[in-house]
This record gives sequence, C-alpha cells and structure tokens, in this order.
Amino acid sequence: MNGHATDFVYSTLSLADRRKHGVFFSGPAWAKKILSGQKMARWQRFIDPSVGVGDLLIEVCNYLPLEGSSSKTIENWAERLVAIDLRKSFLDIAWLRIQALAVHRHSVEKNQTSDFVFRGLPKSFIVGDALTIDLNLRQHDCVVMNPPYQRIIAPTKSIVGKGKRSAAALHLEHVILQAPPGVGVFALVPDVLRSGSSYERFRREFRKIVDVSSFDPFGAFGNQADIDVAIFAATTKAPTCENQVAKVESAQDKNVGDFFDVSVGPVVPHRTPITGKVYGYLTAKNAVVGKDISLPEEFASYACRVEKGPFVIVRRTSSPSDRKRARSTMVTYSKELLVENHLLILKPKDKKVSTCRALLRVLNDQSTDEWLNNFIRCRHLTVGSLKQLPWING
Repeated sequence: MNGHATDFVYSTLSLADRRKHGVFFSGPAWAKKILSGQKMARWQRFIDPSVGVGDLLIEVCNYLPLEGSSSKTIENWAERLVAIDLRKSFLDIAWLRIQALAVHRHSVEKNQTSDFVFRGLPKSFIVGDALTIDLNLRQHDCVVMNPPYQRIIAPTKSIVGKGKRSAAALHLEHVILQAPPGVGVFALVPDVLRSGSSYERFRREFRKIVDVSSFDPFGAFGNQADIDVAIFAATTKAPTCENQVAKVESAQDKNVGDFFDVSVGPVVPHRTPITGKVYGYLTAKNAVVGKDISLPEEFASYACRVEKGPFVIVRRTSSPSDRKRARSTMVTYSKELLVENHLLILKPKDKKVSTCRALLRVLNDQSTDEWLNNFIRCRHLTVGSLKQLPWING
C-alpha cells in the first residue's frame, strides 16, 4: 500500500525496458489527483485496463464502503473491481495490495483485527492486452486508467490518426468506443492529446461521444518519464451530430486563425532538395526576436515553397518555463524568402503590415503567455495552438 511495490518493479526492470513497454506507474500522488473531487459513490464498478501494481484501484478502494468484516469487504471489492494487465505478476501485486488495504482499513476504522489469509486472483483480474479485450462495460461503470505512453501503430480507420500514434490515445479510443452512455472515464494521459494539433481530430470526434467535465494540464509526470501530462475526466453519452458540435464551436470569440494563415516553415536542412535559384533565408538563428526584417542577412537555394512579406514568424521551440512563449519577429521584406521549419509563419489574410503589428501586440501580451501555458504544455508550439490563440483587441 505504501508505494514499495513500485520501487521493487522499478529496481527490477531497466529504464529502457520500462520506456519500451510504457511501464510508468501512476503512484499514490497521481492517483489522488486523478480521482480528486470525483463523486465516486455514483459508480458501481471500477475498471483499470492497464492496472500495473494497482495504484488507481487502491485509491478507488479508499472511497469504497466497508462490510462487516475484512473478508466480506474483499468479497464485495472483488465483485466491483476489474483489472487487466499483460503481466500476471503485476495483477498479483495489485490484488495483494487491495486485500492488505481492506485489512488495514478494518483495523483503523473499525478496530478489527484479522488472521486473514490472502486469496488468489478473482476472475475479474485478467491477464491480457487492453487494446484487444472486450471490457463488457455497462452504464454506471467507471474506467480509471494511466495507459502506456509510447508510440505504436494505429489500427486502420482509427479516429486517433494513421501511423505511429500515442498508445494512450488508442487506449482511450478503445475504451470509449465500446462504452454505452453513462460510463465514467478518468485518465492520466500525455498533454499532447489535449493540446497537440496532430490530435485535433481525435478531440473533435471524442466531443461527439463524451461529455468532458475537465481536461486540464498538470505539468511533468516525473523524473523518469520526461513528459507533460493532463487529466481527462468525462462521461460517455449518445453520439452528438455534427451540426450541434459546429453550433457550439461557432459561438467562440475571434482568434488568430480568423486573421492569419498559419503554417510551418518548409525548409528542413539536409533533407530539402537544393535548386539553383538563391533566395533570402530565415532561420531561428538569424531572425532576431523583437526585430523587423526588411532585408535578409542569409541566403540559400532550396527547392520548396517560398513566402513574401509582410508576415510574422514565431519560434516553434517554446516551453512553459520560458519567460515568453510566442517569441516573434516581424518580416516586411516583400520579395521571395525561404523559411526554416523551426519557425511558424503567420501571414495576414488582408496582407497588411498593420495587421501584423496588431498580432505582435497579441503575442507580447501577458495573457497570451498564460493562455498558451494552459493550452499547450509541450515544449513546442503548434499550428493549431496559434490558430486558436484568442485575439485581443486594443
């Protein structure tokens, strides 16, 4: 119960193995954050499809009522808990911890002692792959999960996307698509699922089938997993039609995407083909933050898309720990320019320098830093994050 199970597993498996298979347990601190403020009494069963050593189910059991004896409590919990993991050893550890918690709570809360003998795994603790198992979810079930974070190949027709995608997104998709309305889902996931432009369709599709009560950033996961995370809390519902979603989205205020086309600089050094024609070339090194570029200082001859001013460039590399998130440079040079892919390009739809100046005021405003720090905890800005950035008049 005290977290030593995690220490034991971490000392047994190498960091490389744990990263390969996504073995990073939530631990008691994250488990408390994931379930904090939730009304646990409304749910009948609790399912963890990637249980590990049981941190989330242990936290769930802190909310569950006790029966007349620790033996009866464990019988009741065995009926209300479902756990899945690829490793039987993890399931064994999780179940032993849950039973120990029952005995401990009876001792502390009811002053009952017990010569209890630990039982074997209940039928609801299953060895298997959460991405292939039918969870047989029903209304009033609650899924609690800290799924693996590594990138894996998405199945055909996945709403998460094509190719290698976050395993966490695919686990969420598998759970939610098989759930009837009225199932709770509480998950600790990489923050890119909440804020990354490559997961925009994933979020849009999910809004049709779940009521999201919160999807908030919570900073770095921990020392051994260098990734920012978010907590997803939602309840499944009957699918919502496209028109209803569009109506909600159209009610939002103006944002940068209403005034600017946003794209990534097309030049990837050492990969983009070279041609014979020479153009001015903007890079993260030669485009000084806060300055106007009326003439380029560097030239190159890449065969790719070129841009003409006026436009604003913003550095893609950007961390919540930076003093300014959207570090920008104004470009007034009216001839063709090449732009490196470490820069984001914001071209005014009305082609006016004055609109670019207005954008610089927006990017330099303190409220923009606050909004970006809340919206995207990744260490880079995306096209989607700048398009959705609120427009500030003034």
